[in-house]
Amino acid sequence: MRILFIWTCMLGLFACNSPKSQSYKIPLEEIERMFSKMKANGVYTDTILLWGYFFTSDRKDHFDQIAKELKKQNFEFVEIFQADDKSYWLHLERQEIHNAKSLFELDKELYKIADKYKTTYDGFDVGNINKGQPIQRDTYVVPEEFKTIDNSKDDLPYLLVGNTAFDRFPHKAEFCNFVKVTTAFVSNASKTMLPTNEELNELDQFEHTIEMYLKENNIKYYYVFRDTHSGIRNFYIVTNDKIGATKVFNSIKDSKKIKEFNYKISTDKNWDLYRDFRKKIQDE
Repeated sequence: MRILFIWTCMLGLFACNSPKSQSYKIPLEEIERMFSKMKANGVYTDTILLWGYFFTSDRKDHFDQIAKELKKQNFEFVEIFQADDKSYWLHLERQEIHNAKSLFELDKELYKIADKYKTTYDGFDVGNINKGQPIQRDTYVVPEEFKTIDNSKDDLPYLLVGNTAFDRFPHKAEFCNFVKVTTAFVSNASKTMLPTNEELNELDQFEHTIEMYLKENNIKYYYVFRDTHSGIRNFYIVTNDKIGATKVFNSIKDSKKIKEFNYKISTDKNWDLYRDFRKKIQDE
């Protein structure tokens, strides 16, 4: 099943390339997940893209008929090629805008055409309408690629979680103000000094509340990483608005509406804090 997404670096492979029987049809849920992942990577899915469509068969007798029929719907012929396993492939393409539902509905029509000509419709790929160019994307959108380590420090567990997608973030010079937020939890009954399930929920809610205040005050920010050790949770947010973020955090502290915390904002143009985090979490 061919479902590829083409940009400068391959951001995602949403299905394998091995052919499946025509009894398998790409479900709407799978296409919805594909669009969600594209959007999470900053891809503008609501613009005209170059969509490719693929038919496969052990013979190429009917490919000309398929191409001729779909030409009436503005599909353009690209090529017929033979794979290493001797199967034949027909590649067509069309410039268009799709969402998950429209692509799903088009797939249903292409399955019917494949059945009509006793071939297999094998899916789609997508790229920039300017061939050879990457798909346009919002480089300020950072996908979620969180990694975790569970080590020990001072004979107690040390948990570290962070988003390694910032390796590729091109706007580090702009977003160079790191906010370190520190809060305590109890865990007196635990020898590990790690949070209980109830405390984990409270910590998650605390972080979400902080983020909510930042959003409500139009502060641009990213959640980068956090560590948990010996009854303390630290989490790090980076922003391009040091003055605005300072006002928001002071306002939150003054309101006393959430649990007690301390914060510190430091300018880190080299992203040394993140570099230290990445040294602890190595790529697999």
